Amino acid sequence: MTAIILAAGVGKRLGGSAAGRPKCLVAIGGRPLLARLLGAVAAAGVRDVIVVTGFGADDLERTIGNGPAGVSLRYLHNPRFREGAILSLHTAREALEGPVLVMDADVLCSAGMIRRLVESPHGNCFLMDAASPNTGEEQMLLVRDGRVRNIVRGGAPGYDLAGESIGFLKLDAPAARLLRALLEARVAAGETGIEHEEVYPELLARVEVGFERIDGEPWIEIDFPEDVARAEAEVLPRLESR
Repeated sequence: MTAIILAAGVGKRLGGSAAGRPKCLVAIGGRPLLARLLGAVAAAGVRDVIVVTGFGADDLERTIGNGPAGVSLRYLHNPRFREGAILSLHTAREALEGPVLVMDADVLCSAGMIRRLVESPHGNCFLMDAASPNTGEEQMLLVRDGRVRNIVRGGAPGYDLAGESIGFLKLDAPAARLLRALLEARVAAGETGIEHEEVYPELLARVEVGFERIDGEPWIEIDFPEDVARAEAEVLPRLESR
């Protein structure tokens, strides 16, 4: 299984907390966020990792280097990182031939959460936090009849269950190949300013995708300065106590 970690974003909403560096290099407990995520991925047993860079790519590669021991880490660069995140996933499309994890780089979580996704009996699977508050900003997974039917920022009515996407998706080889075709079609049509999640509803209409609930587990997506403070004060102590 290959983990594709999307780390190209500028992180404008972090302001001075990023100190002009890529968002994923923000220090949490003295370690870059991406270094922590790579460590969790390795501890979950994933050994092949692609990091898609963009803003501050040289800084990121110098800081992260070869990654954790035992991991084969490759960097791919998305020069159009100021457009939509679809282009970052499209940059790694060659990896969408076998089993993959598609992961956002701005998440602090445990190796156990990632292992839960990797070992899920669902060949195609999201991690979902159904206890997370919906402020209208979150990518919400919408479930009907036991499978994810849609993903919409802020959610939508008419579903059995809704929960926030952690930003991690596991796909088997056929689903990964379908996602590649969908990405290529959107990019060829000039839809380069969209988020990669905006392609997922089309995937969900054609592939059965399940979910694993991680309600109550310690995790956080880093978008704003207050997220950094909460990560330091609340989430990291819970992770380190395990």
